[in-house]
Parts: sequence; C-alpha cells; structure tokens
Amino acid sequence: MGSGPALLMIQGLGTDHRAWGPAMERLAPHLECISFDNRGVGAASDVGPETTMEDLADDAAELIDALGIGPVHVCGVSMGGAIAMRVASRHPHLVRSLALHSTAARPDPRLRAILDFRQQIVDTGHAGELLRPFVEITAFSPTHISQTLPVGATEIDKINAEEYAAHLRVATEQWMTDEELAKITAPTLVTVGTEDILTTPDNARDLYRGIAGAELLVVEGGGHAYYAESADLFASVQLGWTLRHAALGLTERSAERW
Repeated sequence: MGSGPALLMIQGLGTDHRAWGPAMERLAPHLECISFDNRGVGAASDVGPETTMEDLADDAAELIDALGIGPVHVCGVSMGGAIAMRVASRHPHLVRSLALHSTAARPDPRLRAILDFRQQIVDTGHAGELLRPFVEITAFSPTHISQTLPVGATEIDKINAEEYAAHLRVATEQWMTDEELAKITAPTLVTVGTEDILTTPDNARDLYRGIAGAELLVVEGGGHAYYAESADLFASVQLGWTLRHAALGLTERSAERW
C-alpha cells in the first residue's frame, strides 16, 4: 500500500493486519506500507504448541526476503514490537531502521498477570463478550477510555480460542536478553505513552538502555494503544523516523558510489 521507502508494520497479540488501517491511510502517501498477519490470526497459519517469538520474527524475515525489498524500515506495536526487535537482532542485514512502539523486551509481573487474566477470560467460554472490552480498558488511556479498538484487533469471534491462547503463551514466555538487544545495530526509536500500564515507561527505558544509540520518545497522556488513540500523532512520529533514516540511507549509498 502506497509508494516510497518500504515500511514493514508488525501487529500485536491476537491482532491482524487490518488494525494498521488508520495509520496506513496516513502513511501511504509517503511510504510503501507492508502489513501481514502473524501466525494464529487472520489468514495466517496456526501458531502451534512449540512456536516462539523468535519463530514469529523469522516469519517476518522470510517475508522481507520473499518480497526482495530488504533492507526495509520495520515497526511493531506491543507484541509486534517484540517480534520487530528480534527481526533486527537476528537478521540485522534486513533492517534499515527500527521503531518499537508500546513494547517490552521482558514482561514484568503486572504484564504477565494481565496476560494470565486474559487467558482466564478465554477459559470461561465468554471471551466473545468479555475479552475485547477488557483489552480496551487496559489498552486505552483514561482520556480515550471510551474509544474502541480498530477493526482487526482482538475480534474474538473471528479468532480461534486455542490460537489466541498460543499467542498469550508466546507473549508470556518471551525474554530478550541484554546480549540479544546488543545485536541490534539498526537506528532504533522506542516510544511509549505515559499512561501505558501494559508495557510501561520503565519497560521503554529498559529498551532504550539496552539498544546502542536508541532514541526514546514519551507520549504525554498516551495509553498502550496510542497508535489507535491518536493515529495522526502516531503516523507523524513513524513517518518522521522512517524518512529521516531513508534519507541517511540514500546519502550513504551516494557516498559509496562516489
């Protein structure tokens, strides 16, 4: 979708590519936006009982290779950010720049507790009525609490409960070591909302400290889903970061030809 520098956009837990819609509408005039479904959502294959976050990252890397467009700019939100940072760590030659939005390298006790409670909701058999409202309550800031998640986000009636549970397992078990973070060489932007109770500002600072040369942007009043709360703001941040490093890439290639 769109034209310009290629941006691979990776969505979060139980969320398919359609949830990027509002942001992509704003980015498409300037970027070639590429979104896809992670295993277990939308039209993608099943997650499987042994799938890890590293497997999901390798899926994304295979997509970049298959499209023949690497290196690309990569962004991810929430669990999509956890996938994106592993793409950059495991496949650095495929990533020109990296943007990690509302994400964490290691789940803290509160995040694990919230993920566990989501599983309890699924286990009750009432996920269709309860899960999406619960996700919205924890994802939005107090100012935006009346908003709804975008199409494609936690639509439990269209998600296999076993696949959603597998996503929860992957998210809970993930752990990015300091050594793995140190392998990220792409220019990296970390963003977080001050009202994010899932992947907190402390989680963002952990990433900022762990990735050499990373930059940190704290969004005043933003919740975990600030990309949906304020699509204009999110798109502006992502566009500025991508174009900045697309321009640097062009300068480097020009210097090489010279």
